[in-house]
Amino acid sequence: MSVTFEKFDLTTYRTCPIVTDGKIAKLYGISGDNVYLLPRGEKSKSFRYVEQLCRWFLSLNLNKSDLVVAVGGGSVGDTVGFATSIYKRGVRLLHVPTTLLAQIDSSIGGKTAIDLDWVKNAVGSYHFADTLIDVDFLKTLDKKQLTSGYGEILKYRMLNEKIDEVFKEGDLSQTVQACVRYKQQVCDVDPYCQNERNKLNFGHTVGHAMELIYGLPHGIAVANGIYYETLLAANMGICSREYAAKWMAEAEKFAILPLTDEIISLTLSDKKNVGGKVSFVLPKAFQQISLTIEELEELKHA
Repeated sequence: MSVTFEKFDLTTYRTCPIVTDGKIAKLYGISGDNVYLLPRGEKSKSFRYVEQLCRWFLSLNLNKSDLVVAVGGGSVGDTVGFATSIYKRGVRLLHVPTTLLAQIDSSIGGKTAIDLDWVKNAVGSYHFADTLIDVDFLKTLDKKQLTSGYGEILKYRMLNEKIDEVFKEGDLSQTVQACVRYKQQVCDVDPYCQNERNKLNFGHTVGHAMELIYGLPHGIAVANGIYYETLLAANMGICSREYAAKWMAEAEKFAILPLTDEIISLTLSDKKNVGGKVSFVLPKAFQQISLTIEELEELKHA
């Protein structure tokens, strides 16, 4: 599982199966018999498109030693990652993430997933792949996509003080590299999310539920999750009110939506849960987190 920072040269992979979406293909001139187009966004994260991809691999006589290249955002990476993990029990994969969110988060660490029955990332696997990060892709992103990426960066800033310092210097390329190196370091220590890696789920318990209910972009949903989970930590006495107020103010820059009973109830479907209780990663202070498991009614009260 290696990560490189360099310019993406399409000609290098002209003989490889390439999976992307229509917008990316048009924007960067990705075409040919070796190119498969997925629909854009969360729609692609389904058994339907995973099956179609696997049938395409079969038609190409793809072998375990062959390399598949996934060019796109997190949805492309998740879908192709899952398909390549189950086709012939795993074929080689290179992620080429084109969004800020995918570059700093979903393309790193080997997690793949598709959605099922209103549960985000309900079905998935671990498939460790290489990643090529070309920050020039970020020049074509619209404001909404960039904002989504910054929502995930907020999580990293709270988890690591050095990332917060790099972020404040204002160089996006350096911030991307700092986030990637931090996540890669955490995943190397705990690749299967047994302990240390759990902290990367901060903001995601509430965030995933809000993403599904409101249809928010992932990073903006995570920023909303960070707001409410930090408030929860303060209400439970896990972090100080001063610490919570500082970071909740940062999260408020992403437009915080109301937290409803429906959203709280949906957290029961989170994959981190244990014994019918809701599992949270809550902030204590800079670089410190607390794993907390709560009954649903206790959670609503808090």
